Amino acid sequence: MILHRLIIFFLIAVMLNNGKCFAQQEKIAQQEKKCAELYAKLLSFVQTSGDSVNLYAARFEKNLVECIRENPSTLHYAFSVLTDSGFCSIQTSADGNFRIYSWDTWTGGTMHIFKNIYQWKSDDGIFSRHDKDRGEDPGNFCSAIYSVKLKDKPYYLAITNGVYSTRDAIQSISAFTIKKNILTDTVRLFKTKTKRLHTIDVAFDFFSVSEKAERPLKLITYDEESKTVYIPVVNKDDKVVNNQFLVYTLKDEYFEFTGISSDKRISN
Repeated sequence: MILHRLIIFFLIAVMLNNGKCFAQQEKIAQQEKKCAELYAKLLSFVQTSGDSVNLYAARFEKNLVECIRENPSTLHYAFSVLTDSGFCSIQTSADGNFRIYSWDTWTGGTMHIFKNIYQWKSDDGIFSRHDKDRGEDPGNFCSAIYSVKLKDKPYYLAITNGVYSTRDAIQSISAFTIKKNILTDTVRLFKTKTKRLHTIDVAFDFFSVSEKAERPLKLITYDEESKTVYIPVVNKDDKVVNNQFLVYTLKDEYFEFTGISSDKRISN
């Protein structure tokens, strides 16, 4: 009799929890739909009204930030409406514990102004960070997140992209890790011949690689099998040199510069 009651209690608890999860998913879906409507409205004014673009860019940002902040489970939500429409780029680490949301505000002309939201999971829950005011920094969008473990601690290598004009662009690789509940982006994980770095930037002339088919561009790459980062060589005119790469290979607790190579392997 007691076992029968326990089974009934367990089934009721499961049903209530499933109902709660479904309601939460429906809430997120409605918030995503609202964000998509705001971004579509923003795009409709890009060629006609800068003031309207600013207005809807601010509304989109506010609604997306609130959606993520109010619903920690968004860390595992697909946001397929936003991503399939190209309104927002969302990159998630392989372990599912770190995510970067990026979008173009369309408020900067040929210099694109990007915004980001960072979301991560630690032992005490799911957290998010929104860098609202960056001064004159136009920001960037994240196109990939690679993962590497050092002494059983996960580190994340984020590939980001900045667009400063039709010609001038930058691609970077930056190291992140989670310490307690804090997302740390100052980890000096890369070692040159003279110093340690937490990020490596490659400023380049976009027209020197415009014929490449992939978008976003995959200039900086990481081979997971050999634990090697490949950084494209850029000449004095900011043009990317074909098949020439600065090689950083994992050595103990950092990626060390080991030379220049004309060969690389790419992790998909």
